[in-house]
Amino acid sequence: MNAKKVVEIHTAGRISKAQAGPIIAECRSYFQKEYQPLLERFFARLDDELFALSDKAVSSTLQELYFEAMRYLRRERENIQKSYLNALLRGYDEFWNASQPAQARPAASLELDEDDFSLVEEENLEEELAVSTLANKGNTLYHRELFALNQRFARLADRKEIGDEDNPFGPQQLGQRFAEVLRPLTLELKVRLVIFKFYEQTVLPELEDIYDGLNELLAAKGVLPEISRKVKKRKAAAAPAAAKAGETVAGGVSAEDQAVYVQAVQAMHSLLAAWRSQVGLPSLSASAHPDATVSDSGEVVGALSALQDPEQVAKLTEALASGGDVNLKLVLAERLSEIHGDKRALAQVDEDIIDMIGMIFDFILEDRNLPDTVKALIGRLQIPIVKVAILDKSFFSKKNHPARVLLNRLAHAGIGLSGDENLEANSVFRQISASVNRILEEFTQNVDLFQEILTDFERFMEEEGRRSQLLEERTRQATQSKEHLALAKKEVAGEIRHRLQGRELPAYLRQFLTHTWKDILLVACLRRDKEPELWEAKLALTDTLLASLRLPANDGERKRMLKRLPGLLRALRQELEAVSLDPKQIALFFRELEQAHRPLLDPAGDAAVDPRLAKELDVIATNLPEVDDIEVSELTDFDEADIEEEIVMLEEGIEEEEGDEFLAQARGLEVGDWIELKDPRGKTVRAKLSWVSKVTGVRIFVNRRGVKVAEYTLPGLAAVFRRGEAKRIDGKVPLMDRALAAMMATLKQHPAKQEGGDEPPASQASLAL
Repeated sequence: MNAKKVVEIHTAGRISKAQAGPIIAECRSYFQKEYQPLLERFFARLDDELFALSDKAVSSTLQELYFEAMRYLRRERENIQKSYLNALLRGYDEFWNASQPAQARPAASLELDEDDFSLVEEENLEEELAVSTLANKGNTLYHRELFALNQRFARLADRKEIGDEDNPFGPQQLGQRFAEVLRPLTLELKVRLVIFKFYEQTVLPELEDIYDGLNELLAAKGVLPEISRKVKKRKAAAAPAAAKAGETVAGGVSAEDQAVYVQAVQAMHSLLAAWRSQVGLPSLSASAHPDATVSDSGEVVGALSALQDPEQVAKLTEALASGGDVNLKLVLAERLSEIHGDKRALAQVDEDIIDMIGMIFDFILEDRNLPDTVKALIGRLQIPIVKVAILDKSFFSKKNHPARVLLNRLAHAGIGLSGDENLEANSVFRQISASVNRILEEFTQNVDLFQEILTDFERFMEEEGRRSQLLEERTRQATQSKEHLALAKKEVAGEIRHRLQGRELPAYLRQFLTHTWKDILLVACLRRDKEPELWEAKLALTDTLLASLRLPANDGERKRMLKRLPGLLRALRQELEAVSLDPKQIALFFRELEQAHRPLLDPAGDAAVDPRLAKELDVIATNLPEVDDIEVSELTDFDEADIEEEIVMLEEGIEEEEGDEFLAQARGLEVGDWIELKDPRGKTVRAKLSWVSKVTGVRIFVNRRGVKVAEYTLPGLAAVFRRGEAKRIDGKVPLMDRALAAMMATLKQHPAKQEGGDEPPASQASLAL
């Protein structure tokens, strides 16, 4: 009977919905049963992997990153597993319930959207590439199993065919659903990419049994029991004419990757076409000039190399500086016609690339964070960067592309240069200039040159950084020492103030405590971290001295104090001798102290002196000069009204008001941020926030060489911003990232302005300095 059913389904060619339903449900159950334990093993091993990465991390930041991710995944593991499996099963159900087949998409392609150009969305791109890599590897590894499964799913779904990317259990969908589940989690991109890679290494190799099991189940149910072993050759993505499958192009990029990036640029075409129309920039593409000969990319790069000549760049630069409307595309078209003798047009991809790079360099020239001289140098690289982008399309998509990184490094180095200084004598400026000139003179088509120059520049900046870091560290240490001293003085002043408050003392003894004794306490306070008991002993001695100057409440208290007096005098003498105080000053102190102690020693005038006290007094008298005839004023010079001033530390500042934008701006500065300061003469200097005190909030600013140029409290820094004497420099976001974001913002906003009809045309993308 079973055999008869199998024959009936197979020979009929088509499978009814009633017949397909139970088979589809059984495949769903089978996948869930087999995939769930595989997923559990993956997360168990991922915990060990993150722990190992944390243990091997070369920095504490990276170690903390992996460790926190491990803890987070432990908490969320059950939810993630459940969400992921549900997403896969939901996708499976949607696949069978869809009325129309899903649009096929090449497994290696990127998710492109004109409103969200994924080439500039680095995190999305990195995730897409991770999914793409996983899918390509899985499709290659299981091409026979997937081919059979695709055929059987197509038969069940009554479709002509389905591709690897549409198979709900295929590597593409497994990776895509995994990315969707991970994306909302509070995990850094670096961690997510580690998880993708680990998934690729551990889960992917174990899918064979699942695919075989599904094929066997379907075959047993009569769904294409026999399938030809001849596997269809997968269609390759459209590639540039010059690139063949398996070959590599400039920069070591594969032809397949090159095709993907060309596709990405093509996705920008409509936005760029609309922008060109609005700003009045003519199109030089073949579609706009059907009678012209289309130059291939090699010819375009050759013409750009001719324009890259430093003298030619200087002429174009001079025209721009004088207000001329110079456009690289028009100059390029003229040069192509001169070289080849006929009217020339550009391939659409090449024109779009030239316009995008032009917009990027427009932004660079307008960037307020860079000194004009640095912008002028970097602007000279527009033609070489256009060549790079044509030769190697991954320039747009890879943040770590050497040309992009070099532009970022040059700009970051330039942030610390002040426009008012003599830059020609500045070593960093000279190195930036040398790097630019080397590119202009040496770069033809070898994109690897940018990596060489980048390596040299980073080596130079590392050397410069070591010198500046040394000075910065010395500045920080000096400031910390100064602050430590100020805090110790404040604490000592507070201890003395607290003890003298409301107490009547002879003027000299009061001055002794707030001047001489304050310094003795200060030394102990500064050494408190290493010798805490010393600080406590000095405070106890101070309390005993002050207690001896207070009239005893009763006879018992007087006797107790008299017993402590010899030890007190001995300790005071040792402390004063230890700091090498002038012997006459010491003698004067003990004379005044004796006068203050008379009511304690002999209140009735007839008591005998304690032998131990008498012995201590004799020692003091023997070792110190006679000062009976010396007046206090002869050895001291103080105004009693100023004594309190010595122990009061006023803190400079202003009232902090809620919502104060300048205070918020000052508070928002982080170590490593740059500001531009203006002195009363109008001279500007660029300074980096080098150190922020966790205790007082004092902020130290240094110049590019690491020399301190300013020191502010938080309110003081806010006041500088309020007076317009400082402005923040945005140097954290790399130059190219800001430029690409600005380009996208420009392309997106122009259509809206066009509709409103009240905005003037934007300036054309042009060749910059």
